[in-house]
Amino acid sequence: MKVIALLMLSAALAAHAQEPAQGPARDPTTLPTALRHAMTAASAASAPGTAPAASGVRQVIFVNGRGYVVQRGRRHAVGEQLDGARIERITEQAVWLREAGQVRREPLYGGVEKRPPPAAASAPIAKKSKEKQP
Repeated sequence: MKVIALLMLSAALAAHAQEPAQGPARDPTTLPTALRHAMTAASAASAPGTAPAASGVRQVIFVNGRGYVVQRGRRHAVGEQLDGARIERITEQAVWLREAGQVRREPLYGGVEKRPPPAAASAPIAKKSKEKQP
């Protein structure tokens, strides 16, 4: 009889040890605390004066030869205000914004620059024809 009681007690203790700690249930749609802290630290460590990613220029479209910056579903043309800065110029690679009397260039593709192709080699490259010669 003591053996059965002892086995039941050890089974109950083992089951209790496997149960998760009681506390508020974590919302599965929120970021884990460690990731939130890491993101906060990374944004604080970024260089001062840089615009946050949410307000940066992300898309440019051209309609009838005129450039527009698309932000939050709205088109902004040259001369309009965008997050407190006036749009000075729009190209395929960047947007120039005037803020506090200074013009800054906001690249669309950081680290990527469009350059003309290198000068052609001195010897012309022979084109290969796909037609069979008789």
